[in-house]
Amino acid sequence: MSQDETDRIENASDGGSGEEPNSPQEQDVPMQTDEPVPEADQCTRVTENDFFKENTCIEVARCSWDRPVRQNYLQGCHWSPDGTCVLTTVNNDGMHIVELPTDLYSNDSVSEDRPVDLLTSAVHVKEGGLVYDCAWYPGMNSGRPETCCWIASRQHEPIQMWDAFTGSLRCSYKGYDQYDEVEAALSLAFAPLDGATIYGGYKKSIKSFDINVPGRESSSWRSKSTASCMAIASSMPHTIWFGSWNRSITALDARSGECLPVGNYSPENSHTAGVTCIAFAPNTEELFVTGARKDPKVLCWDVRNLSHPVRTLQRTCATNQRIYLDFAPLGQWLISGDTRGILHAWNLDELEENEPKELLFPIHWDCLNGVSFHPHSPIIATASGQHHFASAVNDVEDGEPDVTATEEPTIKQTKVENSLTLWWIGKGLFSDE
Repeated sequence: MSQDETDRIENASDGGSGEEPNSPQEQDVPMQTDEPVPEADQCTRVTENDFFKENTCIEVARCSWDRPVRQNYLQGCHWSPDGTCVLTTVNNDGMHIVELPTDLYSNDSVSEDRPVDLLTSAVHVKEGGLVYDCAWYPGMNSGRPETCCWIASRQHEPIQMWDAFTGSLRCSYKGYDQYDEVEAALSLAFAPLDGATIYGGYKKSIKSFDINVPGRESSSWRSKSTASCMAIASSMPHTIWFGSWNRSITALDARSGECLPVGNYSPENSHTAGVTCIAFAPNTEELFVTGARKDPKVLCWDVRNLSHPVRTLQRTCATNQRIYLDFAPLGQWLISGDTRGILHAWNLDELEENEPKELLFPIHWDCLNGVSFHPHSPIIATASGQHHFASAVNDVEDGEPDVTATEEPTIKQTKVENSLTLWWIGKGLFSDE
């Protein structure tokens, strides 16, 4: 890093975001690293042909939020780039980091009789408003603490960078609206190659920030639609793909500012509701998939022909909540949750009647909204939960007073599950019984 850049950081704004007096103190410098981002496939121990080979998922660890009256449902999960921990967002309880059990670092197989580890949060950033989106720094490596961080966008707050070891706030990146007031980003993405740039999707614009210069955005592009989700492929680092609540999908060229529409509004070439997830296949990055709220379709697109999707997959999505999609590190598998608690796994390399072979695993009682592949082991993380409407369960009968009138309302549904769960999807050891 040059001396000019160092001087800029030292003189940069602290990125203050109006925290309460007891909020964590910001640090002035996010981090500096010139080392290249490690490639996930360099440390892959097994081929993805071994994934789901036993047609089962073995539960190996779980972290739960068991008080349904608090509405602590999870909102997605994300493995760290080095595979040591999982980041998740919990409604009314902030952001949590949960670590991978140590025995799973070197295992080639797992027995079905292995006890399930009950995990606790290693890092907890307490509630500070609704979390819209979060993303790990792509060069995160636990051996280098300065790289261990993530960014998050919360309601009424700028983009904030958090330390993954201490949970302290490092700095803020502020996007301003047309009235020169700070607004919250609705979606986030890092530059995929080096993580040097942060991109934020806003209601009427997309903004970029230099990671080493906290404060105001460095560039901004106006858009006609809200950027509710974003993705950037490493093979096309200057193209920002974003979906919107108005059902549109757009490719933005960050060099020229030109926008290219993806598909159209016809029923067969678009979603029926707001787009909430975009993900690129890591093996070729010619294929990407999109998902929307209250829409059962998962649309598969080819960047070489954006007029219509090349394939449509199905899942159950009966909620406005974001239901995530994720590709395996080498791109052979695509997974998704659904509102019935079922994990969908599509083998993109194995076709049946010209459609990817699909496996279904009923692994949760509640809505399965978050899915994430471990970067180099046969492990996936899933997050479950959704909002349940509460009411008092005891009514007045035969003129008797309602003794529970002053008690907390309880959830009518009997199967409420707010949990972050780790599953082994590689070789399993099973008993003969």
